[in-house]
Amino acid sequence: MDVPDGTGYAACMRASMFDPVSLARCRSYDPDEVGSALSAVLAPLGGMAAFVEPGMRVLVKPNLLSARPPERAVTTHPAVVRAVVEAVQACGGVPVIGDSPGGQNTPSSYDALLRTTGMMGVIEETGCEYVYFDDESVAVPSPDGLVFRGFTIARAVADADAVICLPKLKTHQLTAYSGAVKILYGCIPGITKAAYHLHAGQDREVFADLLLDLHAAIPPSLSVMDAVVGMEGKGPQSGNPRQIGLIAASASCTALDYAAALAVGLDPLSVPTIARAAARGEGPAAPGDLRVHGPPIAEVRVADFVPAPASPPSLPSFVTQFGGRLVAARPLVDAGRCTACGTCAAVCPPHAITFVPGEIPQIDEEACIRCFCCQELCPQGAVEIVRPSVREY
Repeated sequence: MDVPDGTGYAACMRASMFDPVSLARCRSYDPDEVGSALSAVLAPLGGMAAFVEPGMRVLVKPNLLSARPPERAVTTHPAVVRAVVEAVQACGGVPVIGDSPGGQNTPSSYDALLRTTGMMGVIEETGCEYVYFDDESVAVPSPDGLVFRGFTIARAVADADAVICLPKLKTHQLTAYSGAVKILYGCIPGITKAAYHLHAGQDREVFADLLLDLHAAIPPSLSVMDAVVGMEGKGPQSGNPRQIGLIAASASCTALDYAAALAVGLDPLSVPTIARAAARGEGPAAPGDLRVHGPPIAEVRVADFVPAPASPPSLPSFVTQFGGRLVAARPLVDAGRCTACGTCAAVCPPHAITFVPGEIPQIDEEACIRCFCCQELCPQGAVEIVRPSVREY
């Protein structure tokens, strides 16, 4: 067992508060290599049988942000999804693949998403089921939530006997990093996400608490992270693929995110979800709080990983009111790349984007809440996040 940067009785006691994180090297998406890595990463956790019993209906939830091919590293790679589905089947479980991208989804757009991301190939070749999250929803309580005491989620999530999440290790221009906690946002049906974004507004800490409240309401049984090839830079969709060479797993989303951030050289506490989890006592606050199986993090750490462009801190209300536009990051449409598809306007929670067919969308900066959904979901990567030079002084 590797306990990075922390030794002694006190460190071990803190580490015992959270489920261990298991790491395994995986250099490619070759099916045999991925299968071996999955077996290696699950072995210290008791194997897949520790999470799946015969007859259980198991929701396998990858990150399916948008209809992008696997090599773009926007979505969980189908080789990882296939390995998990087959491991669930080997235990006698009934795997069901499902997710809900942001924005307005339809059965036909979801079918196109599954085919482009390679999920339909997994579904057809393994014989597993798939579900359309936006078809039916249900309310679930979060009685100890700090921001929300309940959520509207896809019924398929609530009806599952177990949920296994398959996050992709990526940067994110709002939350700095997208991993095991952030992937749960996909359990909220696409268009419903807008209401939660509107509530959080420009405050990243409020949004992080919202995600942690959701995590408390629907904690997955297991998370297996695809970090074979992740994304650096302008994630979660417009960044660059980056070889990391890992599969990671844990029953704790917060511990898994802390370990993953360390593995790519990020300061974990610079990530709002990780920092707020630590403050709430729901996640590690220091490297010594981790229990890690497999290779030591120091041996697998990626050098020169490019983080997301620096996100602004949450601004006091009086600054937002009187000078927020001078210092706040804002979305800007690149007319050279924009195809005038209208997606940005369709997914904008406050309806701050005006779109006329055939013309470049116009963004109302006064109405914009800086959730960056337009940047996250633009299929052409034509929305940039501009940070005024005043931030450099």
